[in-house]
Amino acid sequence: MQLSNIEPMPVTRDPRYADICAKVNNANVKIGKATNLARRKLDYWNDFDQENVIFEPLVKIHDLKVAEKEILRSLKQYRKTSPNGGKLEWLEGISYDVAKRMVFETLDRSGIKYTLVEENT
Repeated sequence: MQLSNIEPMPVTRDPRYADICAKVNNANVKIGKATNLARRKLDYWNDFDQENVIFEPLVKIHDLKVAEKEILRSLKQYRKTSPNGGKLEWLEGISYDVAKRMVFETLDRSGIKYTLVEENT
């Protein structure tokens, strides 16, 4: 997922966390997993407004846990750090195209079987 907004926005609109959480904009890329793509897209729209969200599901994978671990490991140097010091699924210092290429390279190198998502949800 990419954002088109220039002004940074909090990664959540939950009022308990919005003032203290990480903020992201069009310089960031989000890599993550979802079991329900339509629901995930709606969540992004709720957090960042529909006009700011560029949502592109890439692949369907049977073992999401293993795939996510390998992908996040390969993108470790680009993972944004949260204000409390944890690593996020948000990336910085990498373009969307390079991140996408690295996802496919990681899946192939790890021998993780996947199928392409045929159309955006």
